[in-house]
Amino acid sequence: MMDFSLQILRTLHDEHLATIAVLERLEGILRRHGGNAPPGDWAAGTLFGDLLPVLEGEINHHYAFEEEHLFPRFAQYVDPGIPAMLQDEHETIRPVAARMVALIRDARAQAGGADGWAEFRALGQELVEREVFHIQKEEMGFLPALEQIMDSDDDAGLSMTYAEMKG
Repeated sequence: MMDFSLQILRTLHDEHLATIAVLERLEGILRRHGGNAPPGDWAAGTLFGDLLPVLEGEINHHYAFEEEHLFPRFAQYVDPGIPAMLQDEHETIRPVAARMVALIRDARAQAGGADGWAEFRALGQELVEREVFHIQKEEMGFLPALEQIMDSDDDAGLSMTYAEMKG
């Protein structure tokens, strides 16, 4: 586990860990409830309440912040190929997350019937695979390299910017 000295990188790292924890819970439910049979009132469950902020907020804010403030810096000082690859992954994951949000909201409006479960399950499996792999790449290379090219002044400004984007 990385121990980042810069607050903005610790924040992103902590979000990664929280996202992975929710995705691991999701993966467990998807594994236990195969096929087209949903787990009871599936959209009302605690996991799905925890998943919505990850799908709606964290992915959007986290991704937008990286794209606007970290990818250009990384491309300039380290390697332009890595942010381009991560950007492509963001573009692949965003619509999956957006569709999952719509399915959860639809299921909640319909009291969690089986409608949408098969699609949600397939998308959830895709999301777990793609997002976990994406986070692993960021944790192994992207964030550690940023730690090497940023200083405390960068950290203060970026931390404030990120807090404003989320608030």
